[in-house]
Amino acid sequence: MDSRKCRIVILFALGVLAHAAVARAQDVELWRARAAQIPIGATVKLRTDDGVRMRAVLMAVDGSGMVVKPVARLPEPSRHLSFDSIDALDRFEDRVSFPKYIGLGAAISGTVFLILLAGAR
Repeated sequence: MDSRKCRIVILFALGVLAHAAVARAQDVELWRARAAQIPIGATVKLRTDDGVRMRAVLMAVDGSGMVVKPVARLPEPSRHLSFDSIDALDRFEDRVSFPKYIGLGAAISGTVFLILLAGAR
């Protein structure tokens, strides 16, 4: 009975490993298809499998990966990232936040009003 449990555990572990390999191959195809849909020169958000998050400009896409240039304050060289090292890939779209701009305008006008009120004495 003990050897039977051991075989079941080993078969379960092999099944989990095989599933992970198949899922990883599907991820590579997903990232390849998604990168092909993004136009060259667009800004992308990506996360690598080691946890590094970055915003970058997509420069080229080939069969093995893609070339990106990180958007940073200090210039960085472009990097070639293979599709199997990518965990997340999305096109970056800078959105306008109207409530933020309304709040900022209210704060500035309130400050100007208080300065004028203090100067009227």
